[in-house]
Amino acid sequence: MNRKLEAKVQREIRKRAFERSDRLQQERQNLQKTQHTLDALQEVTGLPRPQLESIADDVKLSLRVTNDDFFSIKNQILMTFGVSGFVIILGWLVFII
Repeated sequence: MNRKLEAKVQREIRKRAFERSDRLQQERQNLQKTQHTLDALQEVTGLPRPQLESIADDVKLSLRVTNDDFFSIKNQILMTFGVSGFVIILGWLVFII
């Protein structure tokens, strides 16, 4: 039993290490692509680098805000129960009065 547990721990450690390595590599590639895009835009538009970086930050922030758990099932279920509960309570109050 102890050997099986140790083998499972070792597999999980390797799995997580590779996942982290892949994630970090992807983040580096994304950063490099952004830098190349900003370099090209600076050359084409003549805008200063700080302005282009500000635009990039604004875009990242706006996309992050609109994308954060907007379509998650949990949020949809909570909203459905919240609205349904409100309608039921409102209906009950109207019926009582």
